[in-house]
Amino acid sequence: MDIILFFQSTLRKSWQQKLAGVHMFAQERGWFVQVISRFNSPEEIRNALKEWHPIGCLVDCAMSHSAPPDKIFRDIPTVYLDQDPACSSLEHPCLLHDSAAEAKLAGAELLKLKCKSYAYIGTGKNLHWDRDRLAQFLKDVRAAGASVAVLPQTGLQEAIVKLPKPCGILGTNDDCAIKAYHAATAAGLAIPDDVAIVGIDNDEMFCEAVSPGLTSAEPDFERAGYRLAQMLSEEIGKGGKGKRGKRKVEFYGPLRLVRRGSTAVSSGTSPRVRRALEYIRRNACSQSICLDRIIEEMGCSRRMGTLRFRKETGRTILEEIHEHRFEKACDLLSRTSLPIATVVAHCGYRSDAFAKKMFLARTGITMREYRKSTLQQSSRR
Repeated sequence: MDIILFFQSTLRKSWQQKLAGVHMFAQERGWFVQVISRFNSPEEIRNALKEWHPIGCLVDCAMSHSAPPDKIFRDIPTVYLDQDPACSSLEHPCLLHDSAAEAKLAGAELLKLKCKSYAYIGTGKNLHWDRDRLAQFLKDVRAAGASVAVLPQTGLQEAIVKLPKPCGILGTNDDCAIKAYHAATAAGLAIPDDVAIVGIDNDEMFCEAVSPGLTSAEPDFERAGYRLAQMLSEEIGKGGKGKRGKRKVEFYGPLRLVRRGSTAVSSGTSPRVRRALEYIRRNACSQSICLDRIIEEMGCSRRMGTLRFRKETGRTILEEIHEHRFEKACDLLSRTSLPIATVVAHCGYRSDAFAKKMFLARTGITMREYRKSTLQQSSRR
């Protein structure tokens, strides 16, 4: 079996999704993908190449911190993932974030809120994708007739307090967005009424660690992994380094925006209903969710809670739960190959027949037909 080495740089959710995409293509080609998770020196990399004798390599971004990659991989067919495009030593093809497109999607969520001020928090490390995201956010906010304050790495709380409220903050990733989130709440500011925040990556480790949750733009990591492996297959077909022409660079962009409570600003929604909405968002796909627990979250009587919820949202509590379950079903059907019964279970339904009936009534097609149509749309992109 042909061996592909995938040099890993992170353990976060994005890596797992990229790896899933690579595995999907590898199964079609009959490849064995060996992950190299630790490499601290060029010698360790060379040892991995000698041990495994790969027909090709996939290299995540951390490689460029160790040594010029082309001097290590030489004529082995190789594709880089998210390397700094300004690195002049790179000759192998590269697949990059469309960082500007991701920032545009995330920033648009904040601009819809028509905040009095906007700010950006980056890594402070002058990374190429960080610069691109800031540049796009500056462009979009200025086009809307406003300006952007770049938040400092130190004195963050004081800087956020000084911003005119309500303000909208874009984090260059979820980690940075959460730093702004904690600084704002430590200052006694309300999320999202005083400060609305959006991140990028949709890493649940960060986004679901706070309440209300963090809205985030999710890059299409799984499709990126699949395309990365496709590019490697093309390189393997070309043979040695001497047969390559100008270095090929492709981009992958955002998949979707995942809305959570950090941008759920609504002048017509009371704190009680917001607490209920956040609880439903987090627990709608659990079979243990119940009306009594939601009413408890609201802190009022059942009658008052159900009436207020419907008046402020236009939906009953049960309809809100079904809305979240429907969205989860659509997501799993379009992104995974899980059996329909497993999808139903993940959405919190106890009965396959009931879930399928609900889906058919909502869309006019079956779950299987929906999956087929989304796969066809994806193949044309």
